[in-house]
Amino acid sequence: MKKILFASTALAALAVGGAASAEIALFGSARLGIGYNIDNEGNVDLEAVTSQNAQGITVVDRWEGTEDLRAVSRIRFGVTMTGESDSGITFGATIRADNANQGGTSATAATGQLAGEVFVSGAWGTLTYGDTNGADEQNVGDAIGNVALTGLGDFNETPYFSNGGGFGDDAIQFANNPEARPTVRYDYNFMGVQVSASTNRTLNDVGVGASYTYEFDEGSVTGGVGYYDFQEFTTTFAGIPGLVEVKGGEQWSVGATGTFGGFSAGVVYTAASMDSNNDLVSGDLDVIIGGLGYTWDAWTLNAYYANVMTGNGSFEYFDGNDSYGASVQYDLGGGASVNFGVAQTYGRAQIGDRNDVIDSYYAAEIEDATVADFGIKMAF
Repeated sequence: MKKILFASTALAALAVGGAASAEIALFGSARLGIGYNIDNEGNVDLEAVTSQNAQGITVVDRWEGTEDLRAVSRIRFGVTMTGESDSGITFGATIRADNANQGGTSATAATGQLAGEVFVSGAWGTLTYGDTNGADEQNVGDAIGNVALTGLGDFNETPYFSNGGGFGDDAIQFANNPEARPTVRYDYNFMGVQVSASTNRTLNDVGVGASYTYEFDEGSVTGGVGYYDFQEFTTTFAGIPGLVEVKGGEQWSVGATGTFGGFSAGVVYTAASMDSNNDLVSGDLDVIIGGLGYTWDAWTLNAYYANVMTGNGSFEYFDGNDSYGASVQYDLGGGASVNFGVAQTYGRAQIGDRNDVIDSYYAAEIEDATVADFGIKMAF
């Protein structure tokens, strides 16, 4: 039934008709600045602290930040293609040049489109394929944005299973699902209400979401709810050698965001659980994230706080951990801005027993760390 539903939607969307107009446009971005305790992408820069265990084997005791200053810079560009059929249906695609080999050809011909988006849209709604949000993330979103130079790991973002994030470092992301992309999502909007449905590449996961936006003179308020049901998949997991089978599970998410004058605020709560398999690849994780922001003249200030309210099973190593940060932006005009950010990462407890590293699963503790950046962003 799941596969029939999404296949029927896709076939209906293909009735685009002859193209009445088309446009291809380039876009780009760049940044330069200074980073503290981060790599060039803004993730915490970790180094190993080692010692010998009881068997005389050198083992990593913990990972900690390098606490170094470094230059950070990056440039990206891509292409957006849009068109409209004779019948008024719009269609288009976008992809960055650095991700071109993940557009469903070449390196990803077997797995499908892992980067960029392709869409068709009409009075019946919008159908989107590719590296795009699941239905739950599309309607619930994040509590607040991050205007730091690099994003500093984007710990302000809500962890969605439908996003196929990696369970690595201390990012409180979920087990990496290699079948999450390309995501297939359908959206329909009417009278301030948006409803969405989505699935994954193998058409066996189902996500649904809905949101409502109320607009008034000084701002707006949006409330959203999402649900994602995922099937078992095989992936890698910190501390476990080789591939691991992750049983299916589900995730519920609910959130509210709003603006009033120059103020913005939001809160998102998400609860995920994986079906019982064994103590290493199952468990529950509840995360709550809140954020505040204020914009005046050319200035924007955002701050967030995130807490792992419950973590057990595979997620016990994050139980009770939190992350928080603030970012400031000054708009220079013309697509350029000065950006500054500072954040504290989650950290992660040790997995397994370091003194029995040969016969047991083991991944060293990751200490929480302060990260920061400062520099200029450019949008073209």
